Amino acid sequence: MRLLAALAFLLLLAGCSSVLDADQARICRAIAPALYDEDATIRETSLAPLPEDADTLRLGYTVREDDVTRPHWLTCSFAGRSGVDRFDLVAVDTDAGPLSDIKLFFLKRWWLADATPFIERAPAFALSMRAAYWLQQALNGLTLAGIYGLIATSFALVYGLIGRINLAFGEIAVTGGVNMLVASGVVMSFGRLTGPGLAAALLAGVAAAALLSWVVGRVVVLPLTRRSRSPQPVLIGTIALAIVLTELLRITYGMRENWLPPLLNIPVPLAGGEGFIATVTPAQLLAAGLGMTGASILLGLLAFTSYGRSWRAYADDPLMACLLGVNAPRLLASTFVLSGAAAGLAGTVAVVAYGTIEPGAGISIGLKALISAVIGGIGSIPGAFIGAIVVAGVETLWSSAINIVYRDVAIYSLLVAFLVLRPGGLLNRAAPTPREF
Repeated sequence: MRLLAALAFLLLLAGCSSVLDADQARICRAIAPALYDEDATIRETSLAPLPEDADTLRLGYTVREDDVTRPHWLTCSFAGRSGVDRFDLVAVDTDAGPLSDIKLFFLKRWWLADATPFIERAPAFALSMRAAYWLQQALNGLTLAGIYGLIATSFALVYGLIGRINLAFGEIAVTGGVNMLVASGVVMSFGRLTGPGLAAALLAGVAAAALLSWVVGRVVVLPLTRRSRSPQPVLIGTIALAIVLTELLRITYGMRENWLPPLLNIPVPLAGGEGFIATVTPAQLLAAGLGMTGASILLGLLAFTSYGRSWRAYADDPLMACLLGVNAPRLLASTFVLSGAAAGLAGTVAVVAYGTIEPGAGISIGLKALISAVIGGIGSIPGAFIGAIVVAGVETLWSSAINIVYRDVAIYSLLVAFLVLRPGGLLNRAAPTPREF
């Protein structure tokens, strides 16, 4: 609950600011070049929705002609906030007066169809082309590290207590992402998806995944753990459950294209120079921030709270922990809820960063997260995040420098190498004794 409350607070703070639709912003930015000569230099100064009309964007910019720079503005009004209406430009007003209907028709028919945004923005920092390229790869890897790290933590939380691996966490993450998309669709049925609406959709996805994880733990994992000392029944049962969840999502989700509206996908030049500029979108920053925030909260819960002390005590010696007053049923239930919330947050991070998530993607995501947990040291929460950074780094670097077809071969080969050469992982955890805080 503390994790959900903290995420709600952070997202509501972020939601206080305006949220731009990237497609509407692109259309609005492409209008200005049609109003001036080809040799004019146009630079953006501001872009935001009008407070009194959320369907209208106001673009501020400067135009440099004949060595003279002058400020200008224009507004773009759209037919609606969602669906196809958000692409329908219905009016354009400028500091020189509104465009007539015939000019607007020509603009839409013969200019906007092929125009590209004019915005010329210098990067915040100057870097060489090579350094900017690798900075771009590092930025791309941040989101992957957050996704893999959160799901790897889910594996570590459960394994640290009962010594079992729940292979359904990948599909639990997908369930969180799918429920976020459904919730965002419900919010958009009442109007534009703004910051608070996005926060509510994200929390709905996290809550759905937490609830599903609790049910899975209660109905599948714990009964199988009590009936057999072997870990194989839990592995087989959770694999079957992952297949069931995949097919259930595929059937109920259908073949529809479900995408989060491109609210935060406007690239921001970060660093670079002539030849290459590293860019980042607010969606990437939000996704990375959510991942790092979730990681920090999880580490804080385990290090400084009564839940963390109980978790470490039970992981070290379950019988002695119970004799000393640890409530085992409540601890296990809380762990399943927390691990599900972490996996659900990973699914929502994927939706924020990439716009959608597909049923069936959970198996691949879950396996890579499990590899992260094994590389870091299975049962170790800090190790899960360290392993996620390694896996995401290898995957990103391989994709950028070597044939991407063999990327997964490299990741699974890395797992084999660790199992043979260092079975305890980077933190040398050959046995599940999580006493690291």
